[in-house]
Amino acid sequence: LRLQYKFESVNKLLEEGHVILAFLAFYFYQLFFAMIAGICVWIQPISGGSGIPEVKCYLNGIDLPKVLDVKTLFCKVIGVTCSVTAGLPVGKEGPMVHSGAVVANSVSSNAVRNDRDKRDMVSCGAAAGVCTAFSAPIGGILFALEEGA
Repeated sequence: LRLQYKFESVNKLLEEGHVILAFLAFYFYQLFFAMIAGICVWIQPISGGSGIPEVKCYLNGIDLPKVLDVKTLFCKVIGVTCSVTAGLPVGKEGPMVHSGAVVANSVSSNAVRNDRDKRDMVSCGAAAGVCTAFSAPIGGILFALEEGA
């Protein structure tokens, strides 16, 4: 909805012959969404980047603070959405893996008491993120097997 409004308003200015105003409007739309993405990383610094190295560190036994927090998930989703809207060169694959791991951790937080089982659930969530991002279920299974070994 916002992306469509951005292009419609700039197109309307171009049709009226206001080239400089159209450029400035487009520039400030891009800047606005990039600033929102930057604020999300400022609020939760671990939400910056792809998220795959953080998930792999967690699965290998390194305890990173707030890597699987729900606040991280919200900042990651909002930040990636605003980054894509701003036209920044970001991919969806890494954030999908990180988001899958956070969702799996949140779902299993009350049911699983053992740390090893919790890591298995996070590995399954990361594998679900790989499956979703690449549309490759076998790739997700291989990712989970690689990280589980």
